[in-house]
Order: sequence, then structure tokens, then C-alpha cells
Amino acid sequence: MNKSQKAVYGSYIPEEELPVKAGIRVERQNDPDYGMSEDDVADRNEFIRCHLAKELELLMMIPSPVQEEESFFIPDFHASDDAYSAFNTHDFQRTLKPFDKYGYAIKKIMERVADIAILHSSISHEEGRENTLRRFNSLVEYEFREALFRYVDRYKAAKTEEQRQKLKQKIGEFNRRILEAKKVWERFASMND
Repeated sequence: MNKSQKAVYGSYIPEEELPVKAGIRVERQNDPDYGMSEDDVADRNEFIRCHLAKELELLMMIPSPVQEEESFFIPDFHASDDAYSAFNTHDFQRTLKPFDKYGYAIKKIMERVADIAILHSSISHEEGRENTLRRFNSLVEYEFREALFRYVDRYKAAKTEEQRQKLKQKIGEFNRRILEAKKVWERFASMND
């Protein structure tokens, strides 16, 4: 009904003749408590807490490790200006391991070798396969062989046996890296051959 119709029909029925209004209250759909009283809400929350505690009862029975130090915070560590930070707790420091930059770099190089080898195995055109093989060779040359030749030259120029021994270890390491790259290449490049 539009406004004019409501005005016409509303004027014919006196308010005394309308039926008694029911005790209806408006409940908001976004109300998390659905219009419950405070006691009902407290009872519901207590029931949920007890139910969750019952589910986790076995886990709660496991003894937790005793901390060696009484202090929860590390006094010397300041990740930010805030003295109470999650980053200066013993729990956070215990999970940290020293980051190996060289190992990470080698891992990424071997991933690039594997990517190039997979590309090589998926190319059917001979010219494209030769190009990817050249990419592999230049990657190995740049990352390992140039450094290997530098260490060989330094080995030839070394004056003491101690220097030669250290350089021999470096030369062996770079030879192993070259062999590792070739194994990765052979593993992935010959997948579809």
C-alpha cells in the first residue's frame, strides 16, 4: 500500500478495535547472543569452556618442559623499541636457527639447474634444446668453474703447505658442486628422452 491508501484505510479502523499486540521483540541477526540474558550467556560460555577442556584433557595431562631460566624475556635482545615484544622471548629464540646464506645460494642455483633441465626435456625443437644446454653450461661456468680456476691459480701460487691444503679443499668443493649440477641435469634433462 502506498501512503495515500494507508491514510484512507487507517482512518476507518479505530485503534481500540485493533487486536492486542503480541509481546514480540526485535532480535538483531548479527547479535552473537541472540537476545539471551546475561546469565544465559555466562552459562553457555561455561558449557563451551568445559566441553573444550574435556576434549583437550589428554593433552593437558602431558607435562610441559621446565624452563631453565625464570625470566620469560631475554634481557639483551631488542627487536624494536618496545621492551615487551614477542621477538624477545625465549620461546621465539628457541625456534630460530642460524641462517646459512651459502647453503641457500647453492640450493637456489641447483633449483635453476633443475628448471633449465626440465625446460630442455620439454623442448622438441633441436635448436631450442641446444640453447638450453648452452644456458646450463654458462650457469655452471659462471657459478662454479670461474671460481674453481681462480682457486687452481691460487693453489699454484701458494707458498705454504697449509695454504695449499685449504685451497685444495675449496677446489674439491667446487668440483663437487659441478658434479652435483651435472647429476641434477642428467636427472631432469633426460626425463622424456
